[in-house]
Amino acid sequence: MPAFLETVIHFDFADPLTVIDGREGPRQVRPLEIVGPHTSAGTSLGFDGNINTFAIFLQPTALWSLFHVPPSAIAERHYEADDILGQSVRDLWHVLAERTGFVERVRAAEAFLLKETRTDSAELPSTAAASSIVRTGGQTVIQDLAGQLHIGVRQLERLFLRDLGISPKRFARVARFQTALDTRVRHPETSWLNIAVNAGYHDQMHLVHDFRALAGYAPQHTFQRLGDSRPAALALSHGGERNAVLNPSNLQSSR
Repeated sequence: MPAFLETVIHFDFADPLTVIDGREGPRQVRPLEIVGPHTSAGTSLGFDGNINTFAIFLQPTALWSLFHVPPSAIAERHYEADDILGQSVRDLWHVLAERTGFVERVRAAEAFLLKETRTDSAELPSTAAASSIVRTGGQTVIQDLAGQLHIGVRQLERLFLRDLGISPKRFARVARFQTALDTRVRHPETSWLNIAVNAGYHDQMHLVHDFRALAGYAPQHTFQRLGDSRPAALALSHGGERNAVLNPSNLQSSR
């Protein structure tokens, strides 16, 4: 699992997945878990037994716009989802467990999101800035962004850390990395050199350096190991067109 900016609501209905984290060691994923954005490498998912999972990927600022919860509350961490989002998401787990078809699950998840959406969640300066960074694929000059918001760079940094739990510079770096990785997911025939140029890297070695820092591996090895941790539907939605992307994983495996 490379660095990512999204928030993931994970529903597990069969044998639990195993998370291997260099900082905490291996642990089993809870049946209902919310995972905040992670801005460094070092986490892997292990699959064993009967796997039946469903995940909702929220765009980087959607936790605030949908639920009025600042992303900083879960940045770099994971919790029981109902501890953050309330009993309604636990009720959704039971609904999804009863519906085995993907389309039926999507409809139930969308109904949940529409019902829970807060209409009074005015956009914060930090979330507006974060949305701008995502739209530009991380190719944003932080000083220019602060000027557009009529605030100082230091103030923008404080707002980012308070509301998103990530500095704007780090946020932009991960956004650019995700843009490069998503381009490869959408267009696997594209060379890494072309991806590096279009994503705003100085050269291909600059891209390689970022991949090693944010994914733990060189670009091609990262792509080969990616699995379903960054699904194609999420790559297609890059740029903030949607607040949430729904993704199924119904796998059967055995050791």
